[in-house]
Amino acid sequence: MSLLKRYGSLAAAAVAVLSVGLAGPASAETTQTQAAFVEQARAAGLSREDAGALQTKVDRYLSRQDGRQVSANEIVLADGATLTVTVPGERYVRELSTSARSRAAAQWECDYEYFCMFRQQLGMGDRLALYHCQDYALQGWTGDGSYYNHQTPGTRALFKNQNRNVIYTTPGATFSEASYNWTPVWYVKPC
Repeated sequence: MSLLKRYGSLAAAAVAVLSVGLAGPASAETTQTQAAFVEQARAAGLSREDAGALQTKVDRYLSRQDGRQVSANEIVLADGATLTVTVPGERYVRELSTSARSRAAAQWECDYEYFCMFRQQLGMGDRLALYHCQDYALQGWTGDGSYYNHQTPGTRALFKNQNRNVIYTTPGATFSEASYNWTPVWYVKPC
């Protein structure tokens, strides 16, 4: 693995930290929004400690990637991808923006017409959901994970290296891979 892939996000995080420091204290609107996300997590049955741990995990992602938090465990990235993080103590993602008590976490959770990548094998761990037909740059996606191609029937995703050369083409949708090594993949084009 190259140093750029491994440490490139550290430089972005340093810039983000410096930018926050220059901007001054958080606005009242930001504080209110964060309080609403904490309340959303509490309404979903999370303890105060788990809600805090979840927000810390979301903040860690936001310090490395350009995006905005839209629910207690969901971030919309600048490129349009949606990142959903697992709740502390759970294996699979669940959306806390819905009635969380009635919607249990499920293996291979991925909306129709999306290509979903998971940090862990068997559809477990944090999920990156891709929709638009474009190259999505991966940041920090290394090691063994998995994916679920739940796009329209027959649609294939392209995995590319740092030079944007195709290194793998998935089988046509609908298809899932229980274990896939993300380390050589720098970009994914889900179409």
